[in-house]
Amino acid sequence: MPEQNPAETPHDPTGDDAAWADLVRRLEEDDPTADRPADPAEPLAPPTPTPVDPGVFRMHPALVGPRDYEVDDTDDGEFVPEDPPPLGFGNPLLVLAWCGATGAPIVLLLAAMFLRRSPTPLWIGLIAVFLLSVGFLMWKLPRHRADNGDDGARI
Repeated sequence: MPEQNPAETPHDPTGDDAAWADLVRRLEEDDPTADRPADPAEPLAPPTPTPVDPGVFRMHPALVGPRDYEVDDTDDGEFVPEDPPPLGFGNPLLVLAWCGATGAPIVLLLAAMFLRRSPTPLWIGLIAVFLLSVGFLMWKLPRHRADNGDDGARI
């Protein structure tokens, strides 16, 4: 069966008009404002509000968002952070490991750019310092998550 091109089929404008008139007729039957006054100058009466059950707007507890909470009036709203520890009292091994993990690649880059004929033990030593430093830092990572009852507000 040969297919017809939609552009080649004749268009019947009377069929469109009949379908449009039918659509308008059906919409006017369902239109609540269809019984309005005949005089357009006469104002329409406001619709009477239907009572709404407030329970309709209550959400399921799993769908509660970040702004759906009750405000606690006992909190004064003032957050006072605790004093940070002094700067000079860190673990010296951690500080040394961080210096090796960040400093060795920088020295390797500078040596590659400016010291083209640097000795091989320097390259091997800097690579070893970097690998040992990164290994020590990974070894010092916590093995499990500490749950100390903190709500995550502090860093």
